[in-house]
Amino acid sequence: MSAKSTRRKVITPATDFFADIDQIVDPVVAPPPPDPARLAARILLTRAIEKENLSFNIVARDGAVCVIIVPSNDWVVVVRDEWRSGMRSGERFQDGTRDGWWHVGDWLAWMPEDEPRALTVRDSAEAFAKAVANGLHCAGFAANENWLPADVVYSADHRLTLSALTPDCLGAITLEFFGKAAFQTLTNNEAAALTPRLLRLARRLEQSADDYVIKLRDLLSRAVIQAAQAIPESSGSPRDEPSLDRLHGIDQAVAWGRDVARDLSAYRDGTISWADVDRGCLLSGPPGCGKTLFARAMAKTCEVPIITGSYGAWLGTGSGHQGDLLESMKKSFADARAMAPSILFIDEIDSFPNRGTITHHFAEWEIQVVNALLAEIDGVEGREGVILVAACNHPDRLDPALVRSGRLDRHIRIGLPDRPALAQILREHLGADLKDVDLTGAALGAMGRSGADCEFLVRGARRRARAADREMLLADLLDEIGGVNNRSAADLWACSVHEAGHVAAIATLHPGSVDMVSLVGRGSQGGATVATVEVSGLMRTADLKDRLLVLLAGRAAEHEILGTPSSGSGGAADSDLAIATGIAATAATALGLEEDGGLTWTAAPDAHRLHERLAADPALAKRVRRRLDDAYAAAQELVRSRKKAITALATALVERRVIDGAEAEAIIRSAGAQP
Repeated sequence: MSAKSTRRKVITPATDFFADIDQIVDPVVAPPPPDPARLAARILLTRAIEKENLSFNIVARDGAVCVIIVPSNDWVVVVRDEWRSGMRSGERFQDGTRDGWWHVGDWLAWMPEDEPRALTVRDSAEAFAKAVANGLHCAGFAANENWLPADVVYSADHRLTLSALTPDCLGAITLEFFGKAAFQTLTNNEAAALTPRLLRLARRLEQSADDYVIKLRDLLSRAVIQAAQAIPESSGSPRDEPSLDRLHGIDQAVAWGRDVARDLSAYRDGTISWADVDRGCLLSGPPGCGKTLFARAMAKTCEVPIITGSYGAWLGTGSGHQGDLLESMKKSFADARAMAPSILFIDEIDSFPNRGTITHHFAEWEIQVVNALLAEIDGVEGREGVILVAACNHPDRLDPALVRSGRLDRHIRIGLPDRPALAQILREHLGADLKDVDLTGAALGAMGRSGADCEFLVRGARRRARAADREMLLADLLDEIGGVNNRSAADLWACSVHEAGHVAAIATLHPGSVDMVSLVGRGSQGGATVATVEVSGLMRTADLKDRLLVLLAGRAAEHEILGTPSSGSGGAADSDLAIATGIAATAATALGLEEDGGLTWTAAPDAHRLHERLAADPALAKRVRRRLDDAYAAAQELVRSRKKAITALATALVERRVIDGAEAEAIIRSAGAQP
């Protein structure tokens, strides 16, 4: 048998293997390829500097403070790095954040962080002040000035706003990389959507200029698909994307906001002076009627930043000391001045006390707070570009100095939306849901609700649809508006008679004024009657008697038809009885309508302390009671003459829960008066 030759594979030790490799591979390390994101940042910076007719040596010189506004947060780091490369001492770069900073080096830079360091704003401000005093260059990089320390923004010597990338910028990038501009190009919107990440991800070795642009377009399309999959569709709420065009039922406020937006545009163009711009407004109205949303929408429409504050927010920034409150308040005003043109919104301004009514032992503390607020407002008035908007629920509680000329002298009262406005508000919050569905019935049932209530109702209707694993139906919204009714038949009938009594009184005294009557309960109320009654700015004795009669007609209807009244007229501070008592007391103390009490003015009582004043003044309590008794007797007489009509309307109301005002008045008229 012949021998068979074989081959054996010899595996050399690792050291020998790498030795062989070393002999083959050139030990010289090739330089990394240029970074397209850094090149894009350089182009954007260069163009922004040239637009201001400046040079980098000027804006980045020692001792200069510069704010650089980038197109989006994606650009903060790469623009900071490109800025750093242009500094003579870039290697000794030190940086900081809004709430933190590092030890001082040759220059400082602030930029937003995902997790800011646990240092105070005061620490950051002191670091900045020290750096400026020592002649260091300081720069702030952010997509929004609000994310930078106020002192950096306020004292900036230069402000550069970097535009989004354009097709022209992309042409410059490809020319730098490939020696020629690409034949392929992107649209303006596509170029503006480019980020440093996409610019880097599209780069390949052995790639042509056109290949690079085609890859960018591909990545952009993938990013759109990924975003659509990752982010749920917007609910369509105007709270997500506020603008004055999407606000309904607050027409006077919206008209004022549009006027200010036009004036600000003209002010920017230099066609009018700041003295011609309306710079202060007080919004008052019940909770949820859109005051805060209006301020945000106005800022969006005016294209200016909004700075918000309130007594509670300012007090909560520290340990509750007055110094913390005042410092926080001053910072908000300083931020507004630094970002001008801007809107400074003070929410719940009625939390600040009226200095003339403070009687407690720490009155001096609150007086100083109000004085400080007035001083800041006067400061705003003397500085250009700041629109002051304040909101409250109780304008009667404000210190008179706040609403004098030159401060919050324009007062816009916002009420609950009417039926057409409610339909529009519901449509805004519904977004893509219930398209082409008539919302008239839903708006009717929602009468007496606020804009915030509408948002709550739509959220509940969506929850019902999700629970049933289907698209939303109109029935979901109507069921949500109707709420859960667990009242007994007797209680439901009593509520129905009560509301029918109000309708009968309004239809008799003010025909054509009823908007809607409903048995839909909300809060402590078992139903609601909504009416729009035109009233004169001057109240007379007859007007006073009519208002009290309408308020007490619900109780009178229960008394006359059911034999005994329930507690439905009383209870909370917004009940029929509470409102009627307040009106009668005001007539006796401040309106000069007291028939036998003389003409002495003793100031209208605070609604929340009315019970204390009546308890302390038996004579006043007696006059108020007599006026209420007279109005109640008149209400009983009216109800007796409309007994049949009230019963007919109450019966229909139990069956249908909500009835349009015109139809409700028609039922009252058709039944006629009792013989």
